[in-house]
Amino acid sequence: MRATLIVMVLAVALSASAQESRVLRAIERPAATPKLPGQAERLTAPLPISRDRVEAAVRDIARAWEERRLESVLSDKFYDRERLLDALQTIVPRDAKLRVTSIQGWQVVEQYRLGGAILSQVSVTVRTQVEFNDVRTGFQTRDGTNDLLLTFADPAR
Repeated sequence: MRATLIVMVLAVALSASAQESRVLRAIERPAATPKLPGQAERLTAPLPISRDRVEAAVRDIARAWEERRLESVLSDKFYDRERLLDALQTIVPRDAKLRVTSIQGWQVVEQYRLGGAILSQVSVTVRTQVEFNDVRTGFQTRDGTNDLLLTFADPAR
C-alpha cells in the first residue's frame, strides 16, 4: 500500500513538472511614440490640467449638445462627425437634456509645444444622463459613461 502511494505521488509530481515547462513570453510594446504635428516638441514632464478647466470644458460640451450646436466643439477629425451631427438633429428628442452626473477621472495623454502654445490632450471619463419626455411612455432617462478626448491650448511658458 505504501509503495503504491509513493508511486502515485511520483507520477503526479512528474506530470506537474511537465506542465510547468512551458515558457511564457511577454508581449513586446511598440517602441514608436505617436507622431506629433509639424514642428511640435513633446514635453517630457506633463503639466497638470486643473479640475476646474476639465469641468468647464465638459459643461460646454453638454450645453452644446442640448443647444444642438455640437459642431462648434467637435473636432473636424472626429470619426463619423457628420453622422453624429445628423443623429443629434433627427433622432434625439427636441426636449432632451444632457445632465453630467459625475466626472470619474481625467489624465493628460499627450502634451507638446507647438509654436507659441502648449497643447494638451486630456482623456476624461464622464457619467451622463439624458432626460426627455416620450409621448407614449412619458418621462425617460438614459444613463451612460462617455470617454472624451479634450484638447486644451495654453500660452507657452
